[in-house]
Amino acid sequence: MKKIQYDTNVYNFSESLVKYFFTEKNKISLNAIHTVKDESGKILGENEVFTREKDQSTFLHKKFYEFARLEIFSSLYNNFIKNIVRPLYDEPIVYQSIPTFRIHMPLNNAVGEFHKDKQYRDVKWAESVHEDNFFLPFTDAFDTNTIWVESEEDKSDFTSMECKYGEIIQWDGSNLMHGNKLNTTNFSRVSCDFRIIRYSNYVPNENSTINTKIQFKIGGYYSLCK
Repeated sequence: MKKIQYDTNVYNFSESLVKYFFTEKNKISLNAIHTVKDESGKILGENEVFTREKDQSTFLHKKFYEFARLEIFSSLYNNFIKNIVRPLYDEPIVYQSIPTFRIHMPLNNAVGEFHKDKQYRDVKWAESVHEDNFFLPFTDAFDTNTIWVESEEDKSDFTSMECKYGEIIQWDGSNLMHGNKLNTTNFSRVSCDFRIIRYSNYVPNENSTINTKIQFKIGGYYSLCK
């Protein structure tokens, strides 16, 4: 597990999200995002505790994935991959084209179950490509509002993955069991995560993601950064 710092003035993810999510009248900080009302007028933080099937279901998840396809975010994200992540490797990389968005609200989860990422893929393929995970929080992530992960596969000694805005963590989510505890802090964690494969390890896979049904190959789930 490796923690890397970056300049939030250059890669201003949080500011960009706030501007896209909220108007000047209802602008709030991302760590209070649970106080926002959804389309029906219900406060977002009053949603039922998420299961795996519903942990990508809020209207803000939908807005993020719309935003992720716009030039303002895709340019920011792709430059971040090129300038911050690519230098961590000594060869070209294959990276997740659109990062996965998470909201971990008080008294809720961001991910509906503890898991290893390879359980959602062809296991033999996942073990052969050696996919790395990156955790990129847009708010400070700490205590029960962050990811809890074991130190070695099947050791089950879970600890919190503490990470401030302006930091990113490279880790092995493919093989290490991880998930969320019920958030007992008063603050939401807003973050994204994405996956990287060394180009020399990359093999396309015809299987698809469980939620969006996008195939695990360049031009689908992945893009190439030389």
